[in-house]
Amino acid sequence: MTMNVDWNERYNNDDKPWDKGIGTPVLEELVKIAPQYFRPNTNALVPGCGVGHDVAMLHNAGIEAKGLDISETALKLAKEAYPELGDVWLMDDLFKMDHARSTYDLVWEHTCYCAIPPGMREDYAESVFDLLKENAYFAGVFFTDTGQPPEIGPPFSTTRAEVFENFDRMFQLVWEGLPSQSYPGRENCEWVMVWRKPIRGEG
Repeated sequence: MTMNVDWNERYNNDDKPWDKGIGTPVLEELVKIAPQYFRPNTNALVPGCGVGHDVAMLHNAGIEAKGLDISETALKLAKEAYPELGDVWLMDDLFKMDHARSTYDLVWEHTCYCAIPPGMREDYAESVFDLLKENAYFAGVFFTDTGQPPEIGPPFSTTRAEVFENFDRMFQLVWEGLPSQSYPGRENCEWVMVWRKPIRGEG
């Protein structure tokens, strides 16, 4: 995976403005209003989990979530922040996880899609498709207004149309909407979408 950011350096220097110290209120809201996509005891993955706040929030909802990141420092901080979760942290490259095909019932997206260069987003969609079981869900909150031009980032902004283009090729859209709960300053800057991986042979 080609990245132009040294994420370990960012975490080592405490240069992580995306880390608000708690999980995103969007996830908390979505678990309550659309629980059919966040069933207890399911196997979930959070790519680009950082310090692990969303992973902890999913665990609080009874979901067996694992946090994935390419930054060793981020995962060290996650282990320190949430020691009660145990061994749920994976250091790996989302784009090179053939060993984990068809493993997960749910992938939750919050801060990974906006962190990668926009040219890698089609590959991102294919990667999460491969990681999911059939009839499983990809749910995400997408940063539609970063206050910067789309080519400037991270975070790189996106649009509902662009997300649709990347995922509609393989997934079925089952839910979307504007979240009513967000981090302060992100109101009306995010869009939520839930996609289902079809069963093979399904029309």
